[in-house]
Amino acid sequence: MKAELSTIEKRAEHFLGRHFVGKDYGPPLRGDFALLSESASVDLYGMADAVHILHTLGTLAQETDRSSRERWAEQLLGCQDDGGWFSRRNVRGHSHEHATAYAISALRLLEVDTEERYASQVSRIDHIKPILTDQHALLDWITRLDSRLTPWDVLKKKLGWHYIWRGSHVGGGIPAAIGMTRDLIEQWWGGEVDVDQWFNWYFDWLDAHINPKTGYWQRAFWNTVYRKPTLIDMGGAVHFLWIYEAMGRPFPYPEAIIDSTLSLQRPSGLYKDHPFCIDLDANFCLVRSFLQLSSTRQEIYRERVYRAAERNFEAIVKALTTQPLEEIYDDSHGLPGALAALVECTKLPSFKYGEALSEWQHPLDKAWWL
Repeated sequence: MKAELSTIEKRAEHFLGRHFVGKDYGPPLRGDFALLSESASVDLYGMADAVHILHTLGTLAQETDRSSRERWAEQLLGCQDDGGWFSRRNVRGHSHEHATAYAISALRLLEVDTEERYASQVSRIDHIKPILTDQHALLDWITRLDSRLTPWDVLKKKLGWHYIWRGSHVGGGIPAAIGMTRDLIEQWWGGEVDVDQWFNWYFDWLDAHINPKTGYWQRAFWNTVYRKPTLIDMGGAVHFLWIYEAMGRPFPYPEAIIDSTLSLQRPSGLYKDHPFCIDLDANFCLVRSFLQLSSTRQEIYRERVYRAAERNFEAIVKALTTQPLEEIYDDSHGLPGALAALVECTKLPSFKYGEALSEWQHPLDKAWWL
């Protein structure tokens, strides 16, 4: 397995080279990356994807120096608009909430040395103040997830709970941004915001509206007639579960999450036709739920959870070593999730391939969003 992982590392470097904006790719890297290969200009997701890839491979420190990381952070911070969202140079087209959480995560990962504080340079995010300071605004926001199903919302695919994989970018992205900037929030709005109380309101609402039979949040109009867990449900649920985990809050129904997620794995070991973030999502649901169980309950699930993780790990490795990455991914945003999915498996104690990934790092150990 060491040889296969070494191949992935080399292919990832080659892949990043194709997304480098310029001629001389090599250290110290300054963040000149684009979402689309051979693009003429850098953009938000290209820069953030590259940070996540290099961090996960454990090579960010050696591929950069303090000066180049400062330049990288400056370019990322330049994507923040006047109201606080990271909306500029968003070629990917994800929501402002997703882009903001992802950019702040990249800034945190760039903090290689303990004295680096790039995330603390984020400007005030005025857009989030209403839901931070008014419980009624928070409840209205989370009930709708920024969607009122107007023709414009439908056109922009802002369907809230009715397409929760995308809607959870709003419902999870904002809390992730809040969690990573809570010290700044207390500076921005003084005594107007109680971050701990806000998270209590947030989790209380989520706990009260989850489906205990699946462990997922199923609030779409079609869930009135169809309640079996789907990939869309799981891809949405994990964005809330990342926040639960980061805040040290127990999952409401970890066994149901395990059962639901196991039912979604394909015979190939993957969760769709190629590895990307959905594999991280599934492994996170399985692994973190399993780790929250009592030792007695873990014995009931141990064989199935470990086998699912091993099958997914092996399937990802096979995919990334038998086909050029540029043939698998149309842009740079699919690879970070696939790599993190491998590292997630190593959270299982004595995981079969854990030692082979000893030099890799999990971005969610340091950041709240991927």
